[in-house]
Amino acid sequence: MTTVKRFLLPICVSTTMFALSGCSSLMAHVAPYERYYPGTANDIDMIGDDNHGWLMRSLLIIDLPFSAMLDTVLLPYDLYRASDTEGRSSPRKTISDSDKEKQNKGLMKGSGYTPPPREKAGDKK
Repeated sequence: MTTVKRFLLPICVSTTMFALSGCSSLMAHVAPYERYYPGTANDIDMIGDDNHGWLMRSLLIIDLPFSAMLDTVLLPYDLYRASDTEGRSSPRKTISDSDKEKQNKGLMKGSGYTPPPREKAGDKK
């Protein structure tokens, strides 16, 4: 049993920490190209968002330096992807533009699509 605790436990812990470090960066690099340092930017955006609780923000704060480090390592790849995608918009923007065009033509009626409610100036907290 001592051998298991001595060798297997540190291997499992270090593997788990390695897998969780830079999580936002890994997720952002799997998605279509958006910008440089995407994992770090996503962490910062989510930390500042009021929709996330204290536990998620704590995990994001822990993940932030690892995402920054991994984004720095992957910066040459980001530069390559940026030059490869010049002139092409992201799939998110393409779908958003298509939905706006269909909505303006009245093709979205009866599809179950409802636009998000607009906030009034007095409703903001």
